[in-house]
Amino acid sequence: MRPLITVENLSMAFDGKTVIKDLSFTLAEGEILGIIGRSGAGKTVLMHLLRGVDQPPTGGKVLYHIAACNGCEYVTIGSHEGTTCPRCGATLKAQDVDFWNPENEAMKRRIMRRNAIMFQRTFALYGNDRVIDNVLKALDDVNYPSQKAVSRAADLVDQVRMSHRMMHIARDLSGGEKQRVVLARQLAKEPFCLFADEPTGTLDPKTASMVHQVLKEAADETGMAMVVTSHFSQILEDIVHRAILLEDGAIKAIGTPAEVIGVFMQGYHDDEQFNKIEVGEEIMRARELSKRYVSLDRGLIRAVDLVNLSINRKEIFGIIGTSGAGKTTLSKMIANQRRSDCKGW
Repeated sequence: MRPLITVENLSMAFDGKTVIKDLSFTLAEGEILGIIGRSGAGKTVLMHLLRGVDQPPTGGKVLYHIAACNGCEYVTIGSHEGTTCPRCGATLKAQDVDFWNPENEAMKRRIMRRNAIMFQRTFALYGNDRVIDNVLKALDDVNYPSQKAVSRAADLVDQVRMSHRMMHIARDLSGGEKQRVVLARQLAKEPFCLFADEPTGTLDPKTASMVHQVLKEAADETGMAMVVTSHFSQILEDIVHRAILLEDGAIKAIGTPAEVIGVFMQGYHDDEQFNKIEVGEEIMRARELSKRYVSLDRGLIRAVDLVNLSINRKEIFGIIGTSGAGKTTLSKMIANQRRSDCKGW
C-alpha cells in the first residue's frame, strides 16, 4: 500500500520532560492503525502531532504524501496524482509535505481541512440543536451545496445508525449516540484521514462494539485512513489492520493486532479475589424513583422507572447499564440535580 503519512524520529517534550520518544512508523492510504497504551503513554500527544493540533514537535518529522491542486486549495491522497481536481478541474500533482515545517504552514492548513479528529471524551456538539442540524452545520462549514445539504445530512445520520434520533435534541442523547453524531459531523468533511482519540473509552462494551463497527464501515465505504487510540484492546480486535503499543512515549511493539495485544497483556490475568467489606448504617434510600418526559416522535419516555435502592455508609455503590439505560439521569437525581422534575424519594 502507498504511504500516506511517514513519521520519522518524532519526539515531544514539555518543560524538559520527554513524552514522545523517537517514534518512526508509517500509515498507508486506507489503513486503520491502532495505537494502544496505558493512561499517560503518550497516545493523545501523538495524535495531536499527527493531526496538527497545539505545539510542533521538539524533534523529528511528520511527512504527508499527498496530491495537491495548484488551481485551488484541494488536497487528497498521493495516489490520486495525475487525476482531475473534483473542484476546479486542474491536474493534481504529488507532493511530500514536511507537516510541521513553518515554511509549509499554508499547506499544513490545507491538509488539516481535509482531515478530521474525534477528541478524547469531548462530544463537540451543539447541545440545543437537533441531530440533523448538527450535521447540517458541519456541511455548511465545508461549503457543501445548500440545495443538497439536507439529503446529504440525512444520509450521514443514517450511515452512523442514528436515523431514529434525527430530530432529537443533541443534549438528550446517550454517550454512545452523541459519539455517533460526532462521527457523522466529521464524515461530512469527506476526510482522507480520521483521527479518533479513545472514541469509545467511556462507553459500555455493547455500545462500544457498535461504534467500532460504524467506524470500520465508514472507513470501508470512503476509503479513508484512520488512526485510533485506546487503552482497551477490544478496538484493536474489532477494526484495525495494524497496531502499535506505546509505553512511556516509546514504541514497545508494532505488528498485527493479535501480536500487539499479546505484548500489552503480558503479566495480567483475570483471577480476582473478593473480600467481604464491613459497611455502616443506611444513609440514603430511594423509593419508586422515576423520571419521565414527552418526545414528539416517541411519546412518553421513561428515563428512570420506579427505581428502589438504598446506600450505606462506607459502601461503594455502583450503577451499571448500557448506553441510554438511565445511569446519568439516575445519578443526577441522587445528587439532587433533578429533584424538581422527578417523582419519588
